Amino acid sequence: MMKNHFLLLVAMMLPLVASAYDIEVKNADGVTIYYNYTNDGAELAVTFCGTYYTDYPDEYTGKVVIPEEVTYMEKTRKVTSIGDYTFANCTNLTSVTIPNTVTSIGEYAFYWCTGLTFISIPNSVTSIGEFAFDNCSGLTSITIPNSVTSISKAAFENCWRLTSIDIPNSVTSIGDGAFQNCSGLTSVTIPNSVTSMGDYAFCGCSGLPTVTIPNSVTSMGDGAFSYCSVLSSVTIPNSVTSIGNYAFYMCSVLASVTIPNSVTSIGEYAFQFCHMLTSITIPNSVTSIGRNAFDEIAVSTIVSLIENPFAIYGSISSYKTFTLNTFNNATLYVPTGTINKYKATEGWKDFNNIVEGVPSGIKGVHLDSDKDYPVYDINGRRLEAPQRGINIINGKKVVVK
Repeated sequence: MMKNHFLLLVAMMLPLVASAYDIEVKNADGVTIYYNYTNDGAELAVTFCGTYYTDYPDEYTGKVVIPEEVTYMEKTRKVTSIGDYTFANCTNLTSVTIPNTVTSIGEYAFYWCTGLTFISIPNSVTSIGEFAFDNCSGLTSITIPNSVTSISKAAFENCWRLTSIDIPNSVTSIGDGAFQNCSGLTSVTIPNSVTSMGDYAFCGCSGLPTVTIPNSVTSMGDGAFSYCSVLSSVTIPNSVTSIGNYAFYMCSVLASVTIPNSVTSIGEYAFQFCHMLTSITIPNSVTSIGRNAFDEIAVSTIVSLIENPFAIYGSISSYKTFTLNTFNNATLYVPTGTINKYKATEGWKDFNNIVEGVPSGIKGVHLDSDKDYPVYDINGRRLEAPQRGINIINGKKVVVK
């Protein structure tokens, strides 16, 4: 009993020291790097000093080269991951070299490393965590290796000095806000491997002039390209079935957009404040258009290929689908034989000028031969197949010889 009391007294006298890391070892350059044991102690993950990542600001500074393996207490272990928050808020960190033994970069790993100008990500890395490089405003370029299969939520958000990004064809999804507010981006390549783009994926990329979305993409999240203020044209492929809420909101110079016949819904505020749009063609596949979708746009021509119109928000609604000026002054062209339907349908009936037939002057477009497009003659009558002369195919003027 006396021995137990003695041990308890000694324990109470010891300083209360806790640590988030297991070991600390200097690399070849003399830089101290902190590690945690992983995989039952067989491997190592780079981590931060202290119990919380903000305990020791700038514990990593300047140039840091992470070794492939570390020997400690006569045992050598491979470095296989960079843990969550490892370099977060290390504003004086300028360069990091990651070895090809590392397979994952954790969440917030380089969060707010504003001085980071160089990062080497090897082909061994298969996952990059959420917010991993958020606010790395010093990065001007970065190479995503073709071992990565998804770009996580906000992974490169607020990297406003990035000028271009090549997404490898191993990537199948781009997460919510992945490149949000990357205002320096002037070009981006989205490969055919990508099938989904998350909410606000490229929101605020105010330097991006044009975007080509590959025909592998089936869904575009809400606000995907909102606030892309110099985006002038965009082609939406025939694989996309819905245009999300706020998808192109505040794209103030967007003058050309193609809505394919695969799209069934156009979300709320999708094209609001796209001031340069003067004409819109809505394919017959569309079955819903959200509130304020085309509000605050002075559209002069609307071509609706919808044969069975559904209700939209009208001119006196607070959520009007089209701006009041459009309802009053634009010409709405509808398929031949449907004018009475439009005049009896909520919202559409508010147009002052409804004309049967499709106008001439619609630009030609390349069409994939294996797609089943709706075909109309120049008067807006639905055809079984294209005829010699002018046809309207997928809302575009095509001449068949």
